[in-house]
Amino acid sequence: MQFIKILFWVLLLVATFIFWWTNEARASLDLGAALVEARVSTFVVGAFLLGFLPTWLLLRGSKWRLSRRIKTLEEAARPAPPPASTANRTPAPAAAPVTPPTPTAAAEPAPAVSSIDNKKAPDA
Repeated sequence: MQFIKILFWVLLLVATFIFWWTNEARASLDLGAALVEARVSTFVVGAFLLGFLPTWLLLRGSKWRLSRRIKTLEEAARPAPPPASTANRTPAPAAAPVTPPTPTAAAEPAPAVSSIDNKKAPDA
């Protein structure tokens, strides 16, 4: 995409230069205190730049402002960083190990199904 953008601007610049070079008609512009004589194409390119540059500067300014705003919002949405490393902290005193409670017979639940005897039923 960047190549196409550069190609467009180079072609526009070359076309503008060719337009300026081939139009040799002269004109004068009365600015009140001074009389300016130049090629007509110079006045046309100058009028184009007078309209284009302020608009382009406004576009660049709004893009810059919006990119700063997006960056601020992304930083606000980012989760908090983890606490600082523990390398500089003094170690906490070791606590006594905790032993799990021993299971007792009363705590075990009774089986839901009774056991099966392998006794044969008496023949009748």
